[in-house]
Amino acid sequence: MSICRNYTKIAYAITGPKKALLTRLACGMWSCDHCAVKNANSWRYWLIKRIPEIASDWYLVTLTASEKTRTMLDSFNNLRNNLDALIKRIRRVFGLPIEYVRVYERHPTSEAIHVHMIMHGLTPFVAYGYSVKHQAMTLGVMTRPMRNGYATVKTWFKDTCKELGMGYIADVQLIKGEPLKAVWYVTKYLTKAQQDLHIPYLRHVQVTEGIGAIQYEAQYQWIPASYITTYTFDAPNTEVTDLDTGFVIDNNYWEHTGWYPNDTP
Repeated sequence: MSICRNYTKIAYAITGPKKALLTRLACGMWSCDHCAVKNANSWRYWLIKRIPEIASDWYLVTLTASEKTRTMLDSFNNLRNNLDALIKRIRRVFGLPIEYVRVYERHPTSEAIHVHMIMHGLTPFVAYGYSVKHQAMTLGVMTRPMRNGYATVKTWFKDTCKELGMGYIADVQLIKGEPLKAVWYVTKYLTKAQQDLHIPYLRHVQVTEGIGAIQYEAQYQWIPASYITTYTFDAPNTEVTDLDTGFVIDNNYWEHTGWYPNDTP
């Protein structure tokens, strides 16, 4: 088992008569080998739970930055600065609710950043027309009865992204009836590649309020500490299991060492 090498605190919990658990309070940074894996798994488990509860039809959306921005930071800023405007247009055209999960990925052969999203609330086509006040309007629709005045959702994304100053290369694919497949599509990018995104204050995963942030169900009451000793517990001879390593701290350990863990950075 791996250990977060940047931890500074531990936490322990009493689980029964003379039984306890201990874990290191990880740093949670994507740049950390241990925490990157832990973060990815946590998001995967949470999305496996939430995505099917919301809907069964999801779209996989991939967006690129402007071709004028080839560095990591420039392409990231281009996407970040225009994504809010794009989401506002999506809500206006396709209506509410729109739910999505967003992750960034670096291009495998360059420094440029692109975006992967799974999104619920889109339609296969859009219709172009005019409102009762003769104002141009676009509306998401399920069918296209004729070619004129309609476009696929993919074409709408490509044109809208280009208009906003993002890249014209955009891909939109329907993942119908397989919500867990949608989770796999987006979480496969939450790999070690996330550690290569050296951008200050980068939000690696973004979700809508409907999906929500990861929620944990605490089975025990955890107590933070710098370390434990044999005097930490009221019950003598308490056996403590280290969840990070599987090591069991018992009387044999305390006969030779006065505290645990002894690998504190």
